[in-house]
Amino acid sequence: MAPTSHRYSLLSMDESPENLGDRKLPVWVGILLSLLVVVVVGLSVAVGVLAAKANSPACKDGLRAEQECRNITHLLEQELTQAQEVLRGTEAQAATCNQTVETLMISLKEKAGGHKQQELVQKLQGEEIKTLNQSLQNKSSELQKKSAELEQLRSGHPPTPSHAPSSFQPQDLGSPLALKIPIALGTELE
Repeated sequence: MAPTSHRYSLLSMDESPENLGDRKLPVWVGILLSLLVVVVVGLSVAVGVLAAKANSPACKDGLRAEQECRNITHLLEQELTQAQEVLRGTEAQAATCNQTVETLMISLKEKAGGHKQQELVQKLQGEEIKTLNQSLQNKSSELQKKSAELEQLRSGHPPTPSHAPSSFQPQDLGSPLALKIPIALGTELE
């Protein structure tokens, strides 16, 4: 703080204010003092009124309610933050579940397609096996007929017309040992 200098008129001890009769305070100092007193009194009254209002039960209740609102707001903000975190976690789980479902659906479709293909292959194999069995039976019966004919030719008896194949010609009889007979597997017997 900067030092200030004041000029005081020094009164000697033997001088009393009554003896200062010819010295009067200037008017502006009086006005200033009275304004200062009015301001101090006004401020004192205002401070008293504010103190009375601040200490009133309604104001205390208002402050208490405001503090409770702040506390509740803080708790609600915490709960909202927790709920948002849970929501993010749930969304992540839902995304994972959706991806898993998509993967399983693709796998299921592939397996279903594979199963249908397997059924079709089995069905075709079954039909082919039936066809091959039928062909084998036909060839086997033909082989038996041809074997019987061969036996008859070897023994010197001519074949009977009911057993003779439609493609059988007499010139095929050249040598009984040279006769070729087809077998079910597609090989020829000499």
